[in-house]
Amino acid sequence: MNTGNGGTEGRVAQRLEGTIDGANPRGIRLAGEADWRNYSRWADKPASAPARGARVRLALDASGFVRSVQIVDKPPTAGAPAADRDRTISRLAVLKAAATFLGHLGQVREEVRSDHVLVLAEKWYAWVQQDSCSPRMAGSDAGSTDAAADPR
Repeated sequence: MNTGNGGTEGRVAQRLEGTIDGANPRGIRLAGEADWRNYSRWADKPASAPARGARVRLALDASGFVRSVQIVDKPPTAGAPAADRDRTISRLAVLKAAATFLGHLGQVREEVRSDHVLVLAEKWYAWVQQDSCSPRMAGSDAGSTDAAADPR
């Protein structure tokens, strides 16, 4: 859009970069800022608002209105962080369980040491990560019905 007031870039007073925290048809808010930055009425507004998390470069006029938005980097994909988050949650849960278990065991056995926590947590985490169709852990007789079949 080219207007008599210098076009979309003719009145740029400041440029700044940031990460989109929120966006709508009227303006955007950058991460770390409390206030929204509205689009100038002379600006070429984007066809769609930039996605949250996108890194952008803004051109602002002297009044602080957005004259143009240039996307520098797209937001991270949602799939990868969720998988990392699930993995971290599983590891922390197993670590906590191992620490609690060995803490109680350490009250009755003197040979239990703090470095045993990580060893046990690694083994339990490996067990959690295995397929549900894989064989049970060695020595597990939870499914045995031999006692119930004895009529005595």
